[in-house]
Amino acid sequence: MSALRERSYQWVAATLRWGSYFSAAWLLAGVVWLLAEGDGDRPIQVGPPMPLERLGEEFLRGNPYAVMQAGVLLLLLTPLLRLLVAAVSFWADGERRYTLVSLVVLLMILLSVFLARAG
Repeated sequence: MSALRERSYQWVAATLRWGSYFSAAWLLAGVVWLLAEGDGDRPIQVGPPMPLERLGEEFLRGNPYAVMQAGVLLLLLTPLLRLLVAAVSFWADGERRYTLVSLVVLLMILLSVFLARAG
């Protein structure tokens, strides 16, 4: 295996690994924050998800649920970032067909997300 291909595999694996670590850290930070400010008799609430448009505003207001939701969002975005990293890696390795496949899969996922949000 070429050194470039080995490095590409390492970048893809690192993207998944670190995306998972960062999202888990955000989730844990939100839970700790919620427990630290909570009454102790109030459980962690489960309710409707926070609209994406309000996530930044709620985060700046100090809402621990926004921190947890940012962790979930990061966890959901990690595979998409992995597809982008894979496409760049395939391009650098001269694998144009696999680059195209990675980008088509990424486009299909993004299109389905936008269609679901519109409908």
